[in-house]
Amino acid sequence: MKILIISSRLPRAKGKADSITVYRIIKHLSQRHDIYLACFYSGTSESQYIPELKNLCVEVKCIKHNFYAAATRMFKSLLFDSHMPLQVAFYNSAKMKIIIKEMLNRIKPDITYSHLIRMAEYIKNDNRVPKILAMQISQTLNYGRMIKNIGSTFHRILYSIEYNRVLRYEPEITNHYDSCLLISKHDKESLKNHESIQNIFFSPHGVDVDYYTKKSSPKQENAVLFCGVMETPTNVDAALFFYAEIFPRIKNHIPDIKLYFVGKNPPSVILKIADKDNSVIATGFVEDIRPYYEKIKVGIDPLRIGAGLQNKLLVGMSMGQPMVCTSIANEGIGATAGEHLLVADDPEDFARAVVCLLTDAKYASELSNSARRFVETNWTWESHFEDLESHLISVEKKIS
Repeated sequence: MKILIISSRLPRAKGKADSITVYRIIKHLSQRHDIYLACFYSGTSESQYIPELKNLCVEVKCIKHNFYAAATRMFKSLLFDSHMPLQVAFYNSAKMKIIIKEMLNRIKPDITYSHLIRMAEYIKNDNRVPKILAMQISQTLNYGRMIKNIGSTFHRILYSIEYNRVLRYEPEITNHYDSCLLISKHDKESLKNHESIQNIFFSPHGVDVDYYTKKSSPKQENAVLFCGVMETPTNVDAALFFYAEIFPRIKNHIPDIKLYFVGKNPPSVILKIADKDNSVIATGFVEDIRPYYEKIKVGIDPLRIGAGLQNKLLVGMSMGQPMVCTSIANEGIGATAGEHLLVADDPEDFARAVVCLLTDAKYASELSNSARRFVETNWTWESHFEDLESHLISVEKKIS
């Protein structure tokens, strides 16, 4: 098949979660299909990754995403368009429309794959070709949780506006696509009138179990690890929640405990905590996160805001690190609490679970081994992408 993939970010092996997912999809599908890619890239630092994509794809069309023009579009949408989600307006580029239209006319793909609702407008009304929209997560669910947990009044107002827009937009946009992909049933059930939406296909992603494998067993620090892109509101909220509500309770039992925040672009509020509290380490970007998983005793994912699937949790489990997470973090993965990881939502319960793993080496080892086996069995990239590939072929045949 000739597959046109439309992405808001440049697909990269070590980018943000959606960027990694599209990269892995391209890598898998390009073995048997002709891949054409239209995407944005953020600047010159990303342009170095374009040649690799050109080796995987028949054709790659990338345009630089102009942040100021995008912000202006989003602001205009805020003032004059009560329907369009702000994230859709942010990526609604006239230049990208021209590129995609030209590629559709010239290539005549057998099927198109648009990644995330922010890219849904580009071909929603073009019915010449079968269309897949990878919604991935329910933004309705995601922003609903943001409103409940974000402390900033300004951001709560902004997220409330976006929530009301995606609440209407997500069910409506499914009518324009032949199939829409979501990660889990929780995402579908959050959509308005979800019972009437019949074209949903569940398509989670996986983790690179070969790469995320414990290679050595160094002496482990008496420490806990939170790993992720530290600039995202969801991760910032989780980090601050853990530090304020849970970490002091752990310290009452284990005074010398350390807390690592590992991930790029930590905001000033986290950097200030690390400066003032010598038990907290904020690394910023690291080239290879695996050594941290190997040397630190317990991994955490105290997520309160989110939807879909939490890659950081899969990575920790794949690395064989005993993990403690919230039920929100685990809902898209479906690991069994007490067998593959520990789940706690209350701060006291979360702290107790972490202390248990820090002080009971035998149980921590059993949990980490079980977690690794769970990921190997259920969450490899290959198994989920084979299902996705079969679905793409079936949609193409059915519509054509």
